[in-house]
Amino acid sequence: MAYYLTSDESLCGQPPSGLTAPLSHRIARHAAVESPYTRRQALLESLLRCVNVGVALDTIRTHVEELLAVTSISWQVDDERYCGTVCDPSEHTIPVALSLDDRPFGRLRLHSRRPVAEAELTQLREMLSVVAYPLRNLRMLEHALIAAEHDALTGLKNRRAFDLELKTVHARVSRYGGPASLLILDMKRFKAINDTYGHDVGDRALARVAEGLDRCLRETDSAYRLGGDEFVVILPETPYRGARRLGARLLDWFRDHPLREPGGERVPLKARLGMAQFREGEDAGDWFRRTDQALYGNAEPNEANRRLGRLA
Repeated sequence: MAYYLTSDESLCGQPPSGLTAPLSHRIARHAAVESPYTRRQALLESLLRCVNVGVALDTIRTHVEELLAVTSISWQVDDERYCGTVCDPSEHTIPVALSLDDRPFGRLRLHSRRPVAEAELTQLREMLSVVAYPLRNLRMLEHALIAAEHDALTGLKNRRAFDLELKTVHARVSRYGGPASLLILDMKRFKAINDTYGHDVGDRALARVAEGLDRCLRETDSAYRLGGDEFVVILPETPYRGARRLGARLLDWFRDHPLREPGGERVPLKARLGMAQFREGEDAGDWFRRTDQALYGNAEPNEANRRLGRLA
């Protein structure tokens, strides 16, 4: 005998009326008899298993689809906007304000292919009343992860993030081949800037270096602040000649964009560079040390190398 699950989750030997209807209709009918509490608890339990805000938004959309067809979902909180992986905005927008401890906590924005009835909107808001705390916790986790890998002053990624990415790039070029280079940048006379103009101007100088890196790098390149006045750039798919061209472009940018201290005095930015292309068979540590040695090595006598430093 075949057994069937009835709407009250009991088993019987005959299909209840309407079980021969399409599966999507039966699921919708089953969802309709669920209590608001059951829907909220199911959503909350699912959110507690999410690893980031994006996954949480996709989870919310999946649960909401038991009530109505949703084509996309996003969350705006302060100046941050998070989106789910499915993004197909439609003309029917459903804004749902969230609150946390009786204070506004952003707004969910869902899109539906059809207008939403008032009763459906009430059910939707009841279901989403549990999402604020899980979203808050996931957002805090993402902020903490970002802070752990970013330099607060310049906004660049830090030494920890560099070490991780260097291992990844090294593993890729070791296995598949192709060029890749490192470039290390060290500010010249940085201590003199701090001593002469103050540490606030020194901080602005470091931020200006980060700005120059952002302006001169390609999207595939990545820049990091190692500490103090030392920066490093990972250049995938770039031979040493490409690293030299980037170095020249950076030095020209620093020359053309000096700082202005509060009194109007021009504060020039100067740097020295070291570059090294990956050599087959060397490990990531050796590659980095060779780049660092190029930074502090003796420059060759021609003008170009006096500007760019020695290439390893």
